[in-house]
Amino acid sequence: MNLSRKRAILSIFCIIFATIGCTSGNEPDATAPATTDGHVKLTFWSHQEDAMVGAYKKQIDNYRALHPNVEIDYQSFPYDIYNPKLKAAYSAKNPPDIAEVFGTWVPEYSKNGLLAEIPDSENVKKAYYDAPIGGYALNNKLYGLPLEYNIENGGMLIHPQMLKDKGIAAPPATWTELVEDAKKLTIRDSNGIKVKGFDFVSSDNITFTFLSLILQQKGTYWGEKDHVNFQTPEALKAMSTLKSFVADDKVADLTTFGGELDTSDYFYRGNSAMTYRGPWTIAAGLNNYKVSDFEYVSVPSFTSNPPSFAAESGWGVVVSQKSKQRQAALDFIQFMSQKDNLRNWNLDTFTVPAKKEVAEDPEFLKANPYMKTSLSVLSLGQWIGPIADRDFFFKQVNDNFQVIAAGQVSVEEGLKKIEKAVNDSQDQHK
Repeated sequence: MNLSRKRAILSIFCIIFATIGCTSGNEPDATAPATTDGHVKLTFWSHQEDAMVGAYKKQIDNYRALHPNVEIDYQSFPYDIYNPKLKAAYSAKNPPDIAEVFGTWVPEYSKNGLLAEIPDSENVKKAYYDAPIGGYALNNKLYGLPLEYNIENGGMLIHPQMLKDKGIAAPPATWTELVEDAKKLTIRDSNGIKVKGFDFVSSDNITFTFLSLILQQKGTYWGEKDHVNFQTPEALKAMSTLKSFVADDKVADLTTFGGELDTSDYFYRGNSAMTYRGPWTIAAGLNNYKVSDFEYVSVPSFTSNPPSFAAESGWGVVVSQKSKQRQAALDFIQFMSQKDNLRNWNLDTFTVPAKKEVAEDPEFLKANPYMKTSLSVLSLGQWIGPIADRDFFFKQVNDNFQVIAAGQVSVEEGLKKIEKAVNDSQDQHK
């Protein structure tokens, strides 16, 4: 997922004063009622990301053309402060009528009765893939609608010319070929690795790759009472494989982990031959780096089983249970989720469709052929599960992977540390 990382001096003050907002002047009441002449006013909040802001404005204009009596006050905020601001608004019982949310945030609100239920939830759920809808569901009811499929698995960026230069005729079709090709493609100099053969070492992809390797062995990582179980043979093999890429095969390293640049940035600069990353990074290559000599191809399964994977529920929209204009707010997010409208939103934002009829629409692939690889695996994804603290979960996997890869602890010991820390966190959030 490509979250906006733009910062301004104002952001510092916004964090401090999150409860009073970051726009100039006084904000309107987020739950203002309709006027006596039938005029309806809704407040809609989102985070600031240029493509998404533009796409939301288009949706609002199209909706208002059909509903001239509805006014939608749209406000966007820097990502760094948006989640705290939203929490503060719900805590103060003055949330916006409509809010853009990341799927991982939704359970915190839905289980506390703060979100409006989507009408006809049971049937609506069937229209979406399991992974993106998972975070929005609670007790077989829906409390929001996902707009995107937040996928980081299934595809990788490759430089075809680099493969050809090493005598590799086609992208790897098996895991064994992936490893062997990565070794051939890795270039070293006196300072270490100059070109990584297979780079997966990013804050998201370490965790997502680890979980996918477990699932592709037909294993599971959830135990009882919303606890993780990383003491399985599948988890041990998965983490050992990731360690091998760095410690044994030496086709990747930890030098760029946690830096300002993403692994995709290094790829587009020519510092890796194959990079495991989500399709959102394609837009960065086309728009930011102005390069086109790359392809986005399938990553082979770790086993003979299909390349199944786990994914978080991505960006979507919810309606406040406290909204005095709840029906109008629900009508707007349902309008956004209609096939043509949602397809346009996905195209404008270069995101993967969460809704089956959009992803399966030939017009979508025709308009964005770079999505072919991702669209082919959407049905293989499952919701990542009931993680109470997403950032903490990923940090535990990332931090322990680094000490495992460096040989400071064994794979078994590292997995035990991850499991204990995550399960303690899960218990604290109950």
